[in-house]
Amino acid sequence: MESLTKRILAIVLIAVIGVGVGVTIWIFVTPYEWTAKDCPGAPSNITEDQIIRMGVLGGLTDIQGGGALEGAKLAAYEINQAGGINVGGKTYYIGITAEDTDEANPNLDVTKGVAAAERIISYKRAQFLLGGFRSESLLAYQEKIMDAKIPFFCTGSATDDFCQNVLDNYARYKYFFRNMPINSTSLGGEIISFLAYTVNFLNATNPENINSFSILYEDLTWTEDLVAALKAYLPVYVPGLTLTTEIAYPITVTQTQMDGYMSQIDGNATQILIPVISAQGGILMMNSYDTAKPGFVVVGVDVQSQLESFWDDTNGNCAFETVLQALHNTSKTDKSIPFWNAFVAEYGHEPLYTAVGSYDAVYTYTWAINESQSFNADTIVSQMETITTANPLPGAGGMGVYTLSHDILEGYPYGYTLFVQWQADGTKAVVSSGGLVYPDSIVTGSYQTPNWTDWAFNA
Repeated sequence: MESLTKRILAIVLIAVIGVGVGVTIWIFVTPYEWTAKDCPGAPSNITEDQIIRMGVLGGLTDIQGGGALEGAKLAAYEINQAGGINVGGKTYYIGITAEDTDEANPNLDVTKGVAAAERIISYKRAQFLLGGFRSESLLAYQEKIMDAKIPFFCTGSATDDFCQNVLDNYARYKYFFRNMPINSTSLGGEIISFLAYTVNFLNATNPENINSFSILYEDLTWTEDLVAALKAYLPVYVPGLTLTTEIAYPITVTQTQMDGYMSQIDGNATQILIPVISAQGGILMMNSYDTAKPGFVVVGVDVQSQLESFWDDTNGNCAFETVLQALHNTSKTDKSIPFWNAFVAEYGHEPLYTAVGSYDAVYTYTWAINESQSFNADTIVSQMETITTANPLPGAGGMGVYTLSHDILEGYPYGYTLFVQWQADGTKAVVSSGGLVYPDSIVTGSYQTPNWTDWAFNA
């Protein structure tokens, strides 16, 4: 019976071809067969019926999607090496597969993401999904996931609207959760908190009066709420600070264009530049910054700057940039440093935020399956909804707690970011937020200011 069922399921495509006369072609494709090769760390003799099928969706050739896949595989390896999970008296192991959505491509084609989602659902029969990065792509392919009623953990997109959907149409979107990053509005709030402390610190210790800021951001959906929050609230929470320049740029930006933007910003006498960048624009920005040596500091979102390779990518031009980073080698929870060390040992590089999110997502799914003793999607959703402030779930990225909208709860010790600065010697340090975003107990270095400004170096 099982063999017959698979043959029936194998009919996946009907095409009509020919000139003048329609000819129906039936194409048979055998459903994907899950084996021990999909289960890092599992025994080699396990069978398909022992595998919990988890899938990763993302731009796999780019750092965001690649990071998500790496984090998921590491979590699966650890869980499988520890003996898997017992459900109803039977041992199961975590299987990981992935499909490439090509969503980090500047020339975005959302149909590729939709096709990837359809393939991972229908052909690979994933029971649980995670990933996502580019909001415009995720907005399209999440609908296929919600149609299939498969739990999905967003581990890379900050756009507020995704979780608002859960509140607006719970029956359809209840399968959507986000654990990484905190949403765009919350990211803006944490930047404001950090700058409120940093500006006061600089004003108190230096003769320079900090009174102006600019915003340089990708002209993409995910930046809209964050930029709006910065414009509305930064002048309120840091009195005297005014916006001098606002530039939305295309992600196909060239070095010449970026040089022009940076010159414009410096020409407007800004003192703080807030970038909101997820792609290669960060490298171009910091190359311009070091060449021009303008009179401002850089504090904001620059995803590529999270990687240790950024120093070499910019030929050391990224010194003094401070960026929001989900994790560094410090103890957000007792799971943070063990994860960090294991990841670096396995892959030879530091984890991007999407890797932290996917690692925690696999563990959260496993916890929910174990607690509920079920693989039923609705049951798993209900179980994950019990992860509240009264019942937090520690992860590498923080103490997991979910709101009614299935968004990660923002604020220490739950969902929060670190402010990590590239130091003059090429190292990175978690710098103080004055206790406004996180306690000084997890700080690893002092905030530095460029030695070409009027401000004191290594203030």
